[in-house]
Amino acid sequence: MELNYLRVFYEVAKAGKFSESAKKLNISQSALSRSVSLLEEKEGVVLFDRSKSGVTLTPKGLDVFRLCEQLFQTEKDIENLCRGVQEKCEGFLRFAASDHVINDYLPSPLHKFRRLHPKVVPSIRSGTPEEIVNFLLTTDCEFALMFAKINTPQIEFRRLHPEKMSLVCHPDIWKECKSSSNEKTLRKLIKKYGYMSAIGATLDRRSAQVLIELFGELPTIGFEINSQESQKRFCLAGEGVTYLTNFMVKKEIESGELFEIPVEHIHEFHLWLARPKGKQLSLTSRTFLKDLIPELEF
Repeated sequence: MELNYLRVFYEVAKAGKFSESAKKLNISQSALSRSVSLLEEKEGVVLFDRSKSGVTLTPKGLDVFRLCEQLFQTEKDIENLCRGVQEKCEGFLRFAASDHVINDYLPSPLHKFRRLHPKVVPSIRSGTPEEIVNFLLTTDCEFALMFAKINTPQIEFRRLHPEKMSLVCHPDIWKECKSSSNEKTLRKLIKKYGYMSAIGATLDRRSAQVLIELFGELPTIGFEINSQESQKRFCLAGEGVTYLTNFMVKKEIESGELFEIPVEHIHEFHLWLARPKGKQLSLTSRTFLKDLIPELEF
């Protein structure tokens, strides 16, 4: 297999356009296109779906792209080794995450990681999924951890692991609405206090479907706020019912501060690793992610 063809494929995959890749590699667009076509013909695969707006990776192309990342990272490591350059796990660990991931999922792993690598300085940006994607595209954030996957050509998403959800409320309002069955109690509770959701959740088809599966119908909205950490705080104050990842509310459920409502159709949502397509992660980022999720392969 021609290594030069793979390098051309890799640059096109990162840019999403032949024209931009040709400029970066300082070759003609026709020569670049021909190199990719020869690679596809020789190996008997289709690596790109082509359109007027550019190219996107096919499933097979994505597999090849990920292997190319490993290949060219290894090439860089060999080059550094020969030159006597040793990468160290130190400096800034720059990434982004949603607020509940930062507040409830990461404190213990980050604390442990910093005890092992005291010269690492975490630098974390928080925001909505849309803001997080923008951080990856416009700042020096190397990766992001989030529960929403947003289709953006320049961002690669890798599924990590599922997390169980919990439907919770303050125990006092559950007792106040207590009826002959859990289902009737929940219906009475929703009618009186409402469901606490993200802003516009019922307008989003996927979010609405999740709520219908959970309640049998779209619930009455009693409170809207786009911070899951804030949803938890207001729920602790007695503001209705909310649906959060279990790791956010596990301690509060165990302590009796929150009541976990028994429901038949509980969901699991996947945590995703997002990063700019084609961007090599630093040793610091790779080490942290490997400590966080040992089975993760780069």
